Amino acid sequence: MPCAMASENISKSVAKQLETQRVVDAARSVIATKGIAGMSLRSVAEAAATSVGSISYRIGDRAALIAAVLDREIELAAAARMEWRDRIGNHDPVASGILPDLICEWLDQGAGSRRTSAIVVCELALTAGREPYALPAIATLFEEGEGLWRDLLASSAQGQRLARLITRYCLDEQVFSILFADEPDYRLLRHSTVRGMLRSGSLPADPAVTRWHMALVERLAIPAAAAFDEVSPVLLGPKGVIAEKIADIIVEQGVGALSHRTVAQATGIAASSVAHHFPTHRDVLFAGVEAVYRRLRSQIHATGARLGNGDIIRLTHECALSALGDPAFRPFAIDMRRRRAENVHALYAQWLGIAVNSDRARVQAMVMASIGNGLRVLAERAEWPDMRDLLVTLV
Repeated sequence: MPCAMASENISKSVAKQLETQRVVDAARSVIATKGIAGMSLRSVAEAAATSVGSISYRIGDRAALIAAVLDREIELAAAARMEWRDRIGNHDPVASGILPDLICEWLDQGAGSRRTSAIVVCELALTAGREPYALPAIATLFEEGEGLWRDLLASSAQGQRLARLITRYCLDEQVFSILFADEPDYRLLRHSTVRGMLRSGSLPADPAVTRWHMALVERLAIPAAAAFDEVSPVLLGPKGVIAEKIADIIVEQGVGALSHRTVAQATGIAASSVAHHFPTHRDVLFAGVEAVYRRLRSQIHATGARLGNGDIIRLTHECALSALGDPAFRPFAIDMRRRRAENVHALYAQWLGIAVNSDRARVQAMVMASIGNGLRVLAERAEWPDMRDLLVTLV
């Protein structure tokens, strides 16, 4: 009889764990489609076919649910780490030349079988960066991600350093690989960037390779053209004041917070007045992002290429995530992916010890790795590194 009761208790415990996991996975699915900002206990309850009360009883409030999602992602990252370790075995990806293929396949899985996790990880990182100390376990999630590459590169003499570089590059690149999976020019540009990242600094790049890379960058200017009018004037007067307030909202709350109402509240004027100057949501978005871009260019020059104070990282990833559900954001995301190294490429080339414009793919990769590192710094509340010191740890 006691054995039967123990078995029954174990069965109930397992059932409870499975039900909790089902709810957490429903929350992950909601985040992958609506973002963390669009996730509520009610939306998760609908997705899980359960009640808000049941979720509150099993898990807790919204903050507890987000923490449970993070724990689930850590669990999935650990499983992926084991799966890929078994797949590679004792093979040395560097010596065999297959490392670029592994990196691109990992990113492509983020657009396929890992899509939900890839989006959720980015959302969690952005949330941790905006809400200090809300998700302390985020460091464990990042560590699992980097551990995967350390395992795969355990046979390589430079494995630890390469793992650090690849993890940070992928953290930045992943959301673009999801968004632009159907864009051949982006995919070719990504392959070129990966090869540039892995190219030895002692080997000069073939000039034809750099020309090819920059030709891809220019080709992406076509789908990105809707994002910015290159000769658009700086907005002045009341319209300029409102545009700067829109930029403040983007920096402080993210692009998902933009609406005529939120802009009106921030400026202390009627929503109808905001609509008079910026009739559509797209007009509001464009004005704010252009204002943020102007600030970022000024900050980059003023701070010696520190890549801003985190604004460019948030804006880049939030626009890309928003574009997954709203095509209006897609041109911004393309433009950011293709142009982010333009203002700093000369300094990065100098720090890398290569001639300016001689290897734009390598410079682009290092800028992206720096941004991926910045995403971790913001999420972990760590000290912002000097970019030159960071590159020393990566290259």
